[in-house]
Amino acid sequence: MSRIASAAVSAVLIISGALASPAVGSTVHTWQVQAGSLAGFDAGGPTGGGNQFYPERIAIHAGDSITFTPLGPHTVTFNRPPVPVFALLAPPFITPSPATISSPTDSVSAPIGFEFPPHPYTLTFAASLPPGAYKIICGLHIGMSETVDVLPASAALPKTDADYAAIAQAEITRELDQLDQTASNAVKDNQGQDGDTTVSVGAGNEHGSIIRFFPSALTIHVGQSVTFVKRKDPTEPHTVNFATPDDMILELLPWGGATYPAAGFTASGLMVTHPQFDYYHLAGTGLPDGVLNYRLTFTAPGDFSYFCAIHDEAGMRATIHVIP
Repeated sequence: MSRIASAAVSAVLIISGALASPAVGSTVHTWQVQAGSLAGFDAGGPTGGGNQFYPERIAIHAGDSITFTPLGPHTVTFNRPPVPVFALLAPPFITPSPATISSPTDSVSAPIGFEFPPHPYTLTFAASLPPGAYKIICGLHIGMSETVDVLPASAALPKTDADYAAIAQAEITRELDQLDQTASNAVKDNQGQDGDTTVSVGAGNEHGSIIRFFPSALTIHVGQSVTFVKRKDPTEPHTVNFATPDDMILELLPWGGATYPAAGFTASGLMVTHPQFDYYHLAGTGLPDGVLNYRLTFTAPGDFSYFCAIHDEAGMRATIHVIP
């Protein structure tokens, strides 16, 4: 999809059906927020995008609702329960839509954008809710949050739906432009300090990600090593899997040694930063913490495919060509 088409889709999703704010003291209103944005497509599917809510901040009246329209997998989470991230994607921690926040101590969480077509999620901020700033987060992407300023029904609202649509589109355009630059820079330096060839496992910034390996095809000689580096993608977790069990959790564990091909499974295990590990509440799960480098020495010729177990269905796959 072209950048223009992607931006158009984003704008239509946000502004459809709402172009004016309610007057002070009028009936309740449903506001529109977009969860995520698409950077583009290649042969494997969507290449990634912005990991943010658009607009990032919105003022509403107590009693109003917000409909979150997803582009990509996210969660709508308020007062996150202290459970590992994968628990947020399954009962009993899913709050069905529509949901209501009736108290500042309520807890609401639900995955959105995992199905096609994606289903919007509507969250109501009860009329009895005390005024204040309420923070919605995505449990999958560190730093992805929405601040909802809940005002009394008697207060004037600072912006209209059209105002917020324009703000959101400006945020989306800015972040997708930054991701374009990120993607172009990701392939410029693939030589490690020890002479190893390096592959960047994803690329991005604090508000978005390109879910690809850079480069996606690499040619080396037998006996050479490749270091897979996850240092350029702070918001997405990744893995490097050459052959792993067909199990969602086992795919995230490290397998094999330092050479490939090897007998049995070969994989990096979950690659996350320390802040991501803490954000995902992974302590005690047995998953690795702070794995940012994974080095393999290739001992035989051949074409060896690998993938990210988390983003395989989005096309995050690549190949190492090993020649004599």
